Amino acid sequence: MRLSEVWRTTTFRLSLLYGLLFAVGMVALLAMVYVQSAVYLTHRVDRILDAEASAELRMPPFELRQTIESELIINGRTSLFALFSPNGARIAGNLRALPKGLVVSGRPIEMAATAEFPASARLLARRLPSGGILAVGRDIDQLREIRRIIASALIWSGVLIILAGLACGVAMSAGPLRRLRALQEAGHDIAAGDLKRRMPSSGQGDELDMFAGTVNYMLGEVERLMSEVKTSSDMIAHDLRTPLTRARAQLHRLGQSTAIRPADIARVTAELDEVIERFIAILRISEIETRARSAGFAATDLGEILERAGELYQPLAEEAGVQLSVASAPTATVEADPKLLFEAVSNLVDNAIKFTGGGGRVQLRVDPGADGPRIVVQDDGPGVPADERTAVLQRFYRSERDQLTPGSGLGLSIVAAIVRLHRFRLELQDSAPGLRVIIDCWTPV
Repeated sequence: MRLSEVWRTTTFRLSLLYGLLFAVGMVALLAMVYVQSAVYLTHRVDRILDAEASAELRMPPFELRQTIESELIINGRTSLFALFSPNGARIAGNLRALPKGLVVSGRPIEMAATAEFPASARLLARRLPSGGILAVGRDIDQLREIRRIIASALIWSGVLIILAGLACGVAMSAGPLRRLRALQEAGHDIAAGDLKRRMPSSGQGDELDMFAGTVNYMLGEVERLMSEVKTSSDMIAHDLRTPLTRARAQLHRLGQSTAIRPADIARVTAELDEVIERFIAILRISEIETRARSAGFAATDLGEILERAGELYQPLAEEAGVQLSVASAPTATVEADPKLLFEAVSNLVDNAIKFTGGGGRVQLRVDPGADGPRIVVQDDGPGVPADERTAVLQRFYRSERDQLTPGSGLGLSIVAAIVRLHRFRLELQDSAPGLRVIIDCWTPV
């Protein structure tokens, strides 16, 4: 795992961003604590100094010097007391001279360590009624140490939070990078032609799994289309060879004959018409599959679709000796292309009548499913074996027993293409006897 790869991951960048935001927040919090603590402790020292100076100012002049000497004996290590004449000469105390910047009766100042008082101190000066100057101070090394500790904590906490954010970002990026490598390897295999390969999923349901699921769905569709193209090519070569061979033979015979009969021309024309019909059906499937997803979609009454299909195929059913019935049902409306849905139902009814044969029954109905309405086309014919129910949806597929039945093997392929366009679901079931074809007219999540 290279650092350049880690830096490009969204996980690392987000972790770094959140770490920086957290670090800024913590630094701001500690800075506020530092400022508040320093201000509070400084004001507390200033109040103590002011109270001490005020107390000494109220003393008689002859007691002041003695009081200062007594204070120095007791608190000389932590406190400053000094008495100066009006011209600044020291009279008593442990301060040699007034420091620069100290304003009499002004604000307190901080003073660095000196030979007389080897510690930092906070100092204020007050004017005596006699004109002299009283200086009072306190050791603030502890205050400075507290400031240093808080400042150090502020700096190191910020550094540690940033380092922790970087470490967490690297650690959290390792997993997605491994998964990305697995996705890349799968992508290389797929690009090399292994359409059976699928993008791996971790089961976490995150954005990478969502992306892998979408790509796998796309690959499934690509694999299906490629398989249909291959199957269609094989079927076209196999299925069209017979009528084209017969047409060629009849044309050759007509070429050798001196007398051309209309019946011979009609037979050749019929063979070529069969080929043209199959190509028209292929083009129709391609047209449906390349159609815009929502083109022509509108609120469609399924009952009306079935009624129209029943009226259209009733004469054909009577001619074939098949009883065709449309079961009445409450209104069921779905978003669909009514023309394409009618075409799908028509193909199913045409197949049912064709394969049921005389004396059979075909029923059309709309059933209320748990998730939405469903179209059911059911017959009592020979049905479709369970192992062929997927194959019959492929182009040109025809069962061995149906080879003598007229047809191109593309009717159910057109139905499947229309169902895929609507994102509905097509299912073939055994109705014992016969076949039950179900179109679930609702879009799965």
